[in-house]
Amino acid sequence: MADSRLNFFLHFRKAGGTRIVNLAIANGERLWSRHDNGKPCDESGATKDLSSMNHSEATDFFNEAIGKKISFVSAPGGKELVEAALTHPNVRTICSLRNPGKTCLSNYNYDYYLGLTNERKLSSYLHHAGYSNPFTRSLLGHGNSEYSEEESINEAIRLLQQFDLLIRLGDPDSDSKTRDETGWSNFDVKSHSTSGEDRLWKTYNLMSKGRLLRAFELMSGKKRGNLQDVPTNSIKLDSELMERLFEID
Repeated sequence: MADSRLNFFLHFRKAGGTRIVNLAIANGERLWSRHDNGKPCDESGATKDLSSMNHSEATDFFNEAIGKKISFVSAPGGKELVEAALTHPNVRTICSLRNPGKTCLSNYNYDYYLGLTNERKLSSYLHHAGYSNPFTRSLLGHGNSEYSEEESINEAIRLLQQFDLLIRLGDPDSDSKTRDETGWSNFDVKSHSTSGEDRLWKTYNLMSKGRLLRAFELMSGKKRGNLQDVPTNSIKLDSELMERLFEID
């Protein structure tokens, strides 16, 4: 553990978050006694709903975590939670972002090969999952509906620009940025992969459910969907968010 600050990680699904959690563990950070990939859980094992906390509740939670000597927690979003983290003097804020189109395809492949969806077309999956600009929507949380598209992007950028560590998955200098901010030195950790080191487990899981064709597709390395198949509206706000945050041409 590099210092006594509480690391708050804004964890967007399929955007490189598992590697950040694994880095925290490998570098001696202390997580909640029960957690789901860094997200604190209660005694029954249910994930705590941090994203719905108001500012005061979130501040109390961070103080509780610091009092328990916890040094790393993650959550999928929530505007007031994020604002409380940004204004807390003893909390370091971290976020990993990824190409929105690749994030979309990764979510689909992850759910498909875990048997969480039976949709064989990307368009059907996105429709039934209600998939739309997850970075922006998750960050702004329940209050997202009160903003226009432009206001949503501006508000998301306002918040993310205040983060202590904001990295883009795939950037060659992401590890050095992380080292400089956190003091972490061990970067020899595995990242979660939709069809990598956990392929055998997923294949067994699919076969046990009688989904033999899907198991064969997984073993053959088949990836479902292509970037050109991702509807523009599904990632429009997140794409502009990334372009403006990282000054992508």
